[in-house]
Amino acid sequence: MIYLDNAATTKPDTHILEAYAKLSEDMFYNSESLHGGGLDANSLLEQARNYIKNYFDSSKQVIFTRSGSHANEIAIQLLLKERRPGCILVSPYEHLSIEAALEPYNDIYSLTMMPLDRDGHIDLDRLEKMMEGYVALVIMQHVNSETGYRLPVEDVGEMCVARNVPLHTDGVQGAHKDEVGIDRIPGSYSFSSHKIHGTKGTGVLMVDYRYMNVINSHFHHESGTQNGTLNVPAIGVMTMCLSSAPCIERMQNVRQYLKEKMESIGVITLDFDANAPHILACITPSIEGQYVMQGLSSKNIYVSTGTACGQGRMISSGLEELLGGRYETSENHYIRISISKNTTRDEIDTLASHMDHILQEVRQ
Repeated sequence: MIYLDNAATTKPDTHILEAYAKLSEDMFYNSESLHGGGLDANSLLEQARNYIKNYFDSSKQVIFTRSGSHANEIAIQLLLKERRPGCILVSPYEHLSIEAALEPYNDIYSLTMMPLDRDGHIDLDRLEKMMEGYVALVIMQHVNSETGYRLPVEDVGEMCVARNVPLHTDGVQGAHKDEVGIDRIPGSYSFSSHKIHGTKGTGVLMVDYRYMNVINSHFHHESGTQNGTLNVPAIGVMTMCLSSAPCIERMQNVRQYLKEKMESIGVITLDFDANAPHILACITPSIEGQYVMQGLSSKNIYVSTGTACGQGRMISSGLEELLGGRYETSENHYIRISISKNTTRDEIDTLASHMDHILQEVRQ
C-alpha cells in the first residue's frame, strides 16, 4: 500500500502509539478529579500547555479540544462574543468547519470572501481596501488543504493589528510543517494531532488572553469553553509529535520530485509563491480525477479528489475559481497528492508509473 493522502490524516508513528498505550495504562484518570490521580493527570496537561506555548514561542492561552474543527468552532465563539454587527472577511479556501461554525451568526454578520488574483493568491491590496469599514473578524487558513498554498497570515495579521480586528487562523495543515509567527496573529490559531502523526480526537486552540471567555455557564472544562473529559494520553503524545523532527527539507525534495514526475506524464501541477512541503494539487487533462483516484486505489495507491470532510462537496470556492479561471477546467479534473515525512521516491515512481498507464489507456 502506498498512502498519499496525508492531508486527510497521517499514520501515527510507532513510538507515538506505544507511548499512547503506556499513558492510557498509567494516566487514565479524569484530569478534573481532585484525588492524587486526577492531580497527576492535570499536571501532565499543564506541562503539555507549557510545551506548546514554548514550541510556538507564544504567549497565547492553550485550550485543548476534540479536533481541529472543534477548535475552529470555539475560536469563532470566543472572537465574536461581543456580537456587534459588522462584516466577517473569510478566505475562499476555508475548511467546511468554518462555514459550520459561522452558521449561527448569519443573521448578525455579513460574510465577505477575500479577493484572489489570477494565480489564486490572496490579493492583499484589495483586501486592505475591504478592511476600511467595520470588520468584526477575519478568518484565514495557514495552509490550504487542497492545494498546499501558504496563505499570507502574517501580512494579514499586521492589517488586523492596525485596525484592532481579531484574526483566526486554521493551522491544521501548517502546524509542524511551516513556521508561523503565532503572536503576529491577533486572535487565535488552531491545529490537530492526527495531522502531525499523532492520534485522532485531539486538537488545540491557541488564543489571545483578552478573548478568553466562558462560552456557556454550564461548561466546566477548559476555561468554560466546553464539556467532556479530556483525552490526557492523546494530549501527552501530541506534544511528542511536536518534538519529533518534521523533516521539512526532505518533504520539500520529495514534493519537487513528485511535481517533476507528474509533469513528465502530462499532468498539470498547481504552484504558488509559497507552498507547504507536503501537498501537490494536480489537474488531469481529458480525464476525471475520480477515475484516476479509483484506478490508483485498485492498485492500493491512495490519493484524493478533495477534503475528506466534504460529504459530497468536492472543493472550496477559491479552488473552483482558480481552476475555472487560470486553468480553464473544473473540479472534475482535480486530484490532490499529499506526502509525509515517510514518503519515498520509489513510492512516487510507482505512483507515476500507474498514473501514466491510466492516462495512456484513456488517450488510446
